[in-house]
Amino acid sequence: MSACDSPPLLLALPPAGVGPSLFRGWARPGRSMNIHPVALPGREVRFNDPLPASLDALADQMAEELQARLTGRYAIFGYSMGALLGYEIARRWVRWGLPGPDMLFVLGCNAPDRMVLDREPFHTLAPHDFQRTLADLGGIHMDILNNPEAMAVFEPILRNDFRICEVYQHDTSGDRLDCPAHVFHADADAFVQWEAACAWSEFITGTTMMHTVEGRHMIAKSVFDALPDTLERLWLHTRTPPNVAAMPAC
Repeated sequence: MSACDSPPLLLALPPAGVGPSLFRGWARPGRSMNIHPVALPGREVRFNDPLPASLDALADQMAEELQARLTGRYAIFGYSMGALLGYEIARRWVRWGLPGPDMLFVLGCNAPDRMVLDREPFHTLAPHDFQRTLADLGGIHMDILNNPEAMAVFEPILRNDFRICEVYQHDTSGDRLDCPAHVFHADADAFVQWEAACAWSEFITGTTMMHTVEGRHMIAKSVFDALPDTLERLWLHTRTPPNVAAMPAC
């Protein structure tokens, strides 16, 4: 199959501390899109790679590594930190004269200029408060949080991911991304505000649609694994599925 005959590409970027195995449940034969889970430095198969010094440095690195995959149409899905990273990767590609994404999908992320809003930064919390915050975010089994050996490995990766997002400063000199966006907000997410998620509309030129999903910041696996069917419909079949609550951005 030639590049022009290949299915459109969905680049899937994970949240803080997580690797590409998060997207294992997204694989299904017969999809209209190819899903590429992105492996970031410092986790899973790239565990021994140095942790990034900044979000911008990580975006530079990943834009270089991934640009060879841009052989046709593509969209970006980013979960929490992955949304900010995907946005910055796409900005670099456009700056380099490469095509921009057809669509940006955001899950669980405030707009780029308000990453830390009405809360203390996570990366500076004392160990006990940090573990309590992770429990509130959801998605990490208490057996891991209560295991000092596991946390000795996991905590530095998470703290660094939180740090690079929380000290990130949005560069206002670049243009907005020229694409529509679909922003997913979990109804029990205590860390991402609806209005702050709506504000993604200020960073793209196309229409921004807001969607509500069930759960805390780290949504349940069953909810997460149902998302690719929704993304496929929204991107390639331009029809909002019946079980997704959607409305224009604020």
